[in-house]
Amino acid sequence: MDFFANGLNKNYLVNVLPKSNVEIDWVKAAIAYGDDSETLIKNCLQNKRRLDIWMRYDHSVPVAPSLLKLLLRNVGNNIFCSLIPDMLHAKVIWWRNYGVYIGSANLTGRAWWNNIEFGVFISEDELESDGSLIEIESFFDDLAELDVVIPLTREIIDEQEAILELRKKDLESVEKQSKRRRSVEVWGGTDFINTDKSSKKNKAERFVREWQQGLFYLRKLADLAPNYKPSWLNNAVPASWQADQFLHAFYYNKVKEGNSYPYEEFYCKNSKNPAEAVERALSWWEQLARPPSDEDYNCHERAPIINELLAIGKIQELNFDEFVEICRANHSTADHVRRLSLEVLYPDGLDDSNNVDRVEAFATSIWAKRNMKGQSIKDLLHFVLDSGAAEKLPHRLYMAATDKAYKIPHFGINQLAEIAGWARPSLHPPRNGRTSKALRALGYDVKVY
Repeated sequence: MDFFANGLNKNYLVNVLPKSNVEIDWVKAAIAYGDDSETLIKNCLQNKRRLDIWMRYDHSVPVAPSLLKLLLRNVGNNIFCSLIPDMLHAKVIWWRNYGVYIGSANLTGRAWWNNIEFGVFISEDELESDGSLIEIESFFDDLAELDVVIPLTREIIDEQEAILELRKKDLESVEKQSKRRRSVEVWGGTDFINTDKSSKKNKAERFVREWQQGLFYLRKLADLAPNYKPSWLNNAVPASWQADQFLHAFYYNKVKEGNSYPYEEFYCKNSKNPAEAVERALSWWEQLARPPSDEDYNCHERAPIINELLAIGKIQELNFDEFVEICRANHSTADHVRRLSLEVLYPDGLDDSNNVDRVEAFATSIWAKRNMKGQSIKDLLHFVLDSGAAEKLPHRLYMAATDKAYKIPHFGINQLAEIAGWARPSLHPPRNGRTSKALRALGYDVKVY
């Protein structure tokens, strides 16, 4: 956790911006006021990071028209701005896989350099450890669902420029006249909207609808994949695993550019004709003389470990050493562990930091944890995989990943969903964050969790 007070503690907000070598899935921000393009916006554009930003709209022109123009101009570069009338006052930025800034600073040069501000940056592993990351995700999901949200348009910018000129000309009557000039009614805030849409039930329903749509795309790929199987892939590999590892190879070898993965740029190019993009990518996959990024090992070694150890009827017999094997074999878990700080992995300290088995340390922590229902990780895996009808598996995934009664910190939706795909390939294709990003790169409109 880092605190930012600019000149007071000599830690300037600009220092929170992630460097180019930090892998960021996307950026979400809610910042009321702004006029600056040289900090957050520039960092996202230079590093090809998708930014979804919600800013304030009212008759006082809270966001400089010059900044609004820049945001609208860069829609093709995956910068998306929405406006919330009157009541938005938040200052929060979430860099996925990096962390969250929450504080007093608006998106202005003064706020990021000169003003006396105060804010805190909390890494994702800290937020995940105490279950707070769900609150951040819910906040942005709720913002997106507000009925009053309006898209940024050329007309809105013209209107705000006109109001700005009016305010400059006649300061005495500016409030009355500028209110009359605005096209969107004054909003009274969240107390005056239908809060049922933010209920847990509706959030779960939205998740399940999106998840099932993603499974539909994955199953379509699984139908196609065996017809494009490269020669080095064993014939016994299930079709859904073949599809997953095709996406794995495509993402790490065709989408990757240096340290960045500009999958949103690919989405913009391929969304008009995903079928054509898939055909090109599958033809490339079929002709590979060797696996470019361990796809053979993933299908022949890692996936069968999970499939065998989590076979129906065996989950409750799982022992600790076998759970460590599952964590090593699960790509999402290994990737998550790679990002965790040693302080999270070893809360009691390290005797020998040069000889660290990060996965075993992680597995030790998870094995000892219990959720609020008293369930161990074995109980949770059994709940997700085998405690009900197969078609309800997405519902159970959602509960296990987001419901505070079920959730075990640091074992989230991507890990559970990938495990489900390796353990029950005929019921549920593997899906993790990389899977979703590869689907988007091919032009499919899916959410990246």
